[in-house]
Amino acid sequence: MSEHPSEKPTEPIYQETKPLPPRPQDPPKPPAPPARETRALRTPKVPANYQQQYDYDRPTPPVEHVPGRKSRLTAGLLGILLGVVGAHRFYLGYKGLGWVMLLITAVSLGNAWFVPAIWGAVEGVLYLVMRKGYWSVDAKLRPLQW
Repeated sequence: MSEHPSEKPTEPIYQETKPLPPRPQDPPKPPAPPARETRALRTPKVPANYQQQYDYDRPTPPVEHVPGRKSRLTAGLLGILLGVVGAHRFYLGYKGLGWVMLLITAVSLGNAWFVPAIWGAVEGVLYLVMRKGYWSVDAKLRPLQW
């Protein structure tokens, strides 16, 4: 009678081998010649209008108020108050989902207004509460600011 394959003794997966011979060492590199000061290494002269040229006197805007970023508070309030028409989705750049919410309201002639209203209210709260993930970025994946 033959034995089942699972009952046969298994062969070791790793077999002992001879250790590898040591790697040959690379020949030492000759030392680099002493550095000479060339024209490329000299520090350039700063023009008199350097500060105005590069706007160093203008303060940088704080991180929270970068132009072009969308507001988390605006998105949340639009979702809670105008979620029935998908206003928060249009505001954040998700135009496809905004049209879906608007069409649900329009096609049902307002009879199914509560579906996008509840949907928008839940999303509005999520935009206000969530700090990471899908609910914290707009359609261009830029983080929402307060």
